[in-house]
Amino acid sequence: MEVDFVKINPTQNMTILVTSALDRSCHTDTAEKLMAYENVYAEQVGFLEKPENPQALARLQMAGGEFCGNASLSLCAYLVWKGRVECKDSCRVPIEVSGADGLLYCDIKRTEPESKLANNCFLGKIEMPVPEIIKEYRTKIDGKSFSFPVVYMPGISHVIVGTDTVEAGEEQLVETLMSDMTVFTNEEAMGVMFYDKTHCHIKPFVYVKTTGTKVWERGCGSGTASLGAYLAHVSGKDVVADVVQPGGTISVEAAITAGKITKISIEGKIVIAAEGKAYL
Repeated sequence: MEVDFVKINPTQNMTILVTSALDRSCHTDTAEKLMAYENVYAEQVGFLEKPENPQALARLQMAGGEFCGNASLSLCAYLVWKGRVECKDSCRVPIEVSGADGLLYCDIKRTEPESKLANNCFLGKIEMPVPEIIKEYRTKIDGKSFSFPVVYMPGISHVIVGTDTVEAGEEQLVETLMSDMTVFTNEEAMGVMFYDKTHCHIKPFVYVKTTGTKVWERGCGSGTASLGAYLAHVSGKDVVADVVQPGGTISVEAAITAGKITKISIEGKIVIAAEGKAYL
């Protein structure tokens, strides 16, 4: 099979967007092949579809049906790059995304291109779905009890793990949480954000049950949003933070009113890396 794709770099969370029209029954297998080291190679795959809402310019359907902030930013930058949005310096792009209800709006700004011929660099800020709830989950590792906050975002649940609170190794903790996944969430995807509060740094891990993908991501948009929501939740105040991750920095803003998260947005750099055909 031959598919058209674009490979995009949002804070090094390398993302493949399949621009060929494919039936959803093909998504899991196609994504698995595209993500492989011997093929295009990336951390995640999304598929462009026609939107249901006439106000949306496109729909992003992730391979596992989850929600993904960085892939959403990638789609908006791609639409501007391809000229599907009139955008001189900055513009607002409405899209639909799997795992989220209604329209999402992304503000895209052109930035200095890495190649003067490509005009391929953007700064994107997108409104994220607010969490449904934030609550503690208790589990045991090597006979010891631990309690971790879980931020229940639409389409994905993120566990926030303070790096100063866990004695067990990261791999062991991730394996435990994956085995517990059906106990603490009904979503098809979960993330574990290892959070160093001293340096406002996260090390993101994401597992998508549908596709079986397990990735230590270089940058995680929904994980950054979840951390912002959690920090606002525990402080009772609005939060603005630059969250450092292995691939760079993603900024988050979270607003809270009367103990409820009312608005979240993330902002990060997006670079169009490649466009072409993949042979599967």
